[in-house]
Amino acid sequence: MVNGDGAGRLLGGYVLEEPLGAGGASVVYRAKHAWLGRRAAVKVLASPGDESFRERFLSESRIAAGLDHPNIVPVFDAGEADGELYIAMRCVDGDDLRTVLAEEGPLGLARTLRIVRQVASALDAAHARGLVHRDVKPANVLVSEDDHAYLSDFGVAKDATRLGLTRTGGFLGTVEYAAPEQIEGRALDGRADVYALACVAYECLAGRPPFHRESEVAVLHAHLHDARPDACAVRPELPAVVGEVLRKGLARSPHDRYSTGGAFAAALEKAARRARDDGSARRRLALIAALCACALGAGGAAGVSLAPDRGKTTTTTVTRVHDLVRTVKVADGHALSDAAFAQIQAGDFALAASYARRAVAATKGDGPADPYEGYANYNLGFALLKLGRCQEARPYLRQAEKLQPKDGSTRSALTAASRC
Repeated sequence: MVNGDGAGRLLGGYVLEEPLGAGGASVVYRAKHAWLGRRAAVKVLASPGDESFRERFLSESRIAAGLDHPNIVPVFDAGEADGELYIAMRCVDGDDLRTVLAEEGPLGLARTLRIVRQVASALDAAHARGLVHRDVKPANVLVSEDDHAYLSDFGVAKDATRLGLTRTGGFLGTVEYAAPEQIEGRALDGRADVYALACVAYECLAGRPPFHRESEVAVLHAHLHDARPDACAVRPELPAVVGEVLRKGLARSPHDRYSTGGAFAAALEKAARRARDDGSARRRLALIAALCACALGAGGAAGVSLAPDRGKTTTTTVTRVHDLVRTVKVADGHALSDAAFAQIQAGDFALAASYARRAVAATKGDGPADPYEGYANYNLGFALLKLGRCQEARPYLRQAEKLQPKDGSTRSALTAASRC
């Protein structure tokens, strides 16, 4: 079965189509239910004669079927038919994270955070049921076209509340993402999965696993004995605080790591937000300095305060602000959003829309960790509203409301755009 020769057969009510992938013990086919017409991915056990594989496979189906979570691949059906074991799951359109990394290279920080946040949520749901995945790796994270992440393959998962098959078996998992206690055969809990998730996050940002070596033996030794690597050494543009969070996630002792996937994801997001806030403050100071320099050069004076809180932004001008901002070349989404709001305050809605449109493009996908995505959408929607382009304004105001649901000014602007 590993070679995918089963395509075209009927198994458990599913017509097997082309193989999607194969592992050492199974093949996954794209399939369609013969009577219901439902599309699925059907995983077929490659060696049903091996009792240990058989029991692990049935265990996987029971575990996965009991987990109902938006970031865990839903299981439709499982069982044995014609002497073969199978499990039918939702067929996720997209690629696994391993393929994404191979094709696109290292990911940006915002996209990494989105994926890590979702996988962390899935793991915490499994851990709450007493289950440890034991094989968290890019190949087991499916990413749809809209970046919805699914955790899959509980084939080596162990029920932490019972004596499991893997306690007496050999090492299970993938060595480049295995926690030290897993390698040493010690008792495991959810913190082993947090370690593996930190390995995945590191690879997303650095482009390679943290302990990549030439042989499996060398990888195992590195997990147990080598210093924790610094992702910033590979990607110097990454904030140092992000590197610190990754190193804690990779701590050799479970007691020194984050206790849950959610805690790790939250720490990573906090570090990224702190770095963004620090960078935004520096960029705003540079923008203000440039505006003031322009004002002095023009023989006028301008006082400009640009801040993330729209309600606190004020502008006083002698030389019009929009004349000054035209001379400042900025490519950063935060500074562009601040400049757009300054134009709104100055009453130049056409120029505000121009800056805000670029800000929306630059910050797309950063929310909710970065409030500037919401600010940029509000600024663009509000400027278009003031220009009388109500229909064009509505989707941006809706996006702003989605990102900032408690913002009264966004709601008021959206109401006005809906009525005109």
